[in-house]
Amino acid sequence: MKPNDQFSFVKNNLISQDSTSLIRLYLPILGIDATTIYQYFLAFWDNGKSSYTVGHILNHLNLGMNALQKSINILSAMQLVELYQGENHFQIYLKSPLSPSEFLSNSVYRCLLEKKIGEAAVEALLPSQPKGQKQNVKLSDMFQVEDTKTELPSKQNHFELDYFKQLMARENLRFDNEKEDLLVLFAIAERQNWTWYETYLLAKETAVGQVISTKRMQQKLQQKVSNELFSTQEQTILREAKSKAAVQFLAEIKKTKHATITHGERQCLTEMANLGLLDEVINVILLLTFNKVNSANLNEKYALKVANDFSYQKIFSAEEAVVYIRERYQAQHSKKAAKDSDPKSNVPSWSNPDYKNETSAEKQVELEKQKRKLLAKLDQGGD
Repeated sequence: MKPNDQFSFVKNNLISQDSTSLIRLYLPILGIDATTIYQYFLAFWDNGKSSYTVGHILNHLNLGMNALQKSINILSAMQLVELYQGENHFQIYLKSPLSPSEFLSNSVYRCLLEKKIGEAAVEALLPSQPKGQKQNVKLSDMFQVEDTKTELPSKQNHFELDYFKQLMARENLRFDNEKEDLLVLFAIAERQNWTWYETYLLAKETAVGQVISTKRMQQKLQQKVSNELFSTQEQTILREAKSKAAVQFLAEIKKTKHATITHGERQCLTEMANLGLLDEVINVILLLTFNKVNSANLNEKYALKVANDFSYQKIFSAEEAVVYIRERYQAQHSKKAAKDSDPKSNVPSWSNPDYKNETSAEKQVELEKQKRKLLAKLDQGGD
């Protein structure tokens, strides 16, 4: 979108001018710029009769292009505006704000609002529940309507938090921070175009100690399919690392050493998982650590050092971990070989034709003083 681009409004798209919900519910989330732009669209809506330049919005609201583009994106994300792009021309389709009950029944919208104004302020906005029994009157009782199947308009496909929580309770899962986790879960479901159930399956797979880890969910989604060629030994490592949970993997290693998992080792596994590392990556770290340190117990300090490095390097899969370890080993081996192939020489460095004297002036004065003392001793017979 550029200042000279043209835009117009979609015809027969007149919506309510009531700004109550807009100001009370949407404004804290949208911000001043996006809210002002939405109100501008309402004020200038002309049923598609005329075209305007984008510069007209900039000039009228005294906004910059970046602020305008960001605000329109926010309005689109909040389902208040739909933008359709043609060749050097945009059409704007306006949508009405949700009613308070609809808005606050959307768990994501409510969470966003609570982050802005607090839970108590949101509670104060909740509509009170009617008292008494609702009187239901069917349309067919009042009008002559044929008995045909009528498709009711479906509600907006939003994140089904209630169903998600029901499954969590069944598996004894819990949130670490419900409000923050909810926003990440919604973002994952939206980006992947997943249902709430598909999102739940990933949450269950990557949970740490019955606690949902959105960080591990994101790392699982960012795993890259590696086309590296692995040796037979590496393929065995990958197969084993991917087949078991980290605590089970460690227990089997300890069993071969006639030992059991200690409290400190369990805590170490939790710390590595809290870095966002998946079990398959943690299992590679366990193998590396036990291979490095010949002991019945896990060298927790070394394992956490490697885990921090993997987290920093954004290693999301066992394949990436194996390749990274291989490359590090090859680099260290090459460096050692180069060092061993460079023989020590007894010839002083200053005898080299390319030698450059970089001794400081102060050091030269000190050396000259020592030289004079040595000459004086020689003149006195070496005493």
